[in-house]
Amino acid sequence: MCGTITPTTTKWLDSYCEMAKEYTARWNGGNKYQVQGPWEDQHVVEMDARECSCRKWELTRIPCKHVIAVLYDKTDNGENVGELYTYVNWVHWLETWKVAYSFRIDPIKGRIMWPISDCPMKITPPKHHTQPGRSKRKRRKSMEERSQRQQLHGVAGTQGSGTNSTRRFIKIRCGKCKNYGHNSRTCKGGVGGSQGVGS
Repeated sequence: MCGTITPTTTKWLDSYCEMAKEYTARWNGGNKYQVQGPWEDQHVVEMDARECSCRKWELTRIPCKHVIAVLYDKTDNGENVGELYTYVNWVHWLETWKVAYSFRIDPIKGRIMWPISDCPMKITPPKHHTQPGRSKRKRRKSMEERSQRQQLHGVAGTQGSGTNSTRRFIKIRCGKCKNYGHNSRTCKGGVGGSQGVGS
């Protein structure tokens, strides 16, 4: 099985083979099997049509655990089921992938060396359409501006005591005593005093 199908499909089949050991297949005398497993998991497999009621075989084209349980039952009864990869669709074979990726993509030159098109039609950008919602009024800052602002506040705020970085360089003036260094809530002096105690 290794070297015939893709590695991902091989991993899936290996896990399905381990899970299929917990299932029991019962033949109905025709071309269908009733596959029953633990946790009341029961499905119908039709080998001629390559269909399973769980639909994984039809969707992925990889035999599911119920199908592999049927193959185990056939092998125990002396039937020759062949290699497991023959039940996998050809899209999962390595030969198919080699053919799909056998073509090469030619490298191209830079944009400045592209030939100028002589097509008379000129492609213009679409008309601007204002998006619904509240528009942004502030200019969106570039990465350089944001990094410089972060560096400035990071250096200036190394000795800060948890105050907001945008207020570190603003002088606070008291509304009562008109002195700097505190506000009216923390003012200890009277109105018109020379210097507040908390300044």
